[in-house]
Amino acid sequence: MARLLISDTSVLIDLERGEITESAFRTSYDLAVPDVLYRRELEPYNGGELCALGLKVLSVEPDGVALAGKYRVQEPKISFTDSLALALAKGTTSILLTGDASLRALADQETVECHGLLWLLDVFEEEAI
Repeated sequence: MARLLISDTSVLIDLERGEITESAFRTSYDLAVPDVLYRRELEPYNGGELCALGLKVLSVEPDGVALAGKYRVQEPKISFTDSLALALAKGTTSILLTGDASLRALADQETVECHGLLWLLDVFEEEAI
């Protein structure tokens, strides 16, 4: 089974701007987002296209929602949807994919593996994508 990457919106926007979104779905990783993030931020725009490429939309369990709320209190600079992405990554022992410095710092505190777009570009090179 492929390792799971839980993405925030910023990375998906960067992939789209760079016209390399499809490449992200050809790696050995599966790409996913929390369901609330998908509904609020992706579905109205290109959500259907992302799902067709292989984006997984995962539900956040009540414990995860409570953890996300704790993260928001702990670090008010991050959005609720970003806090859900971190909670989902922690709860599923997945890698968080984000470009947000505050979210990355909180992920580090929570011992959640976290990378950004440049790391993903390195994956493209390593996997000859």
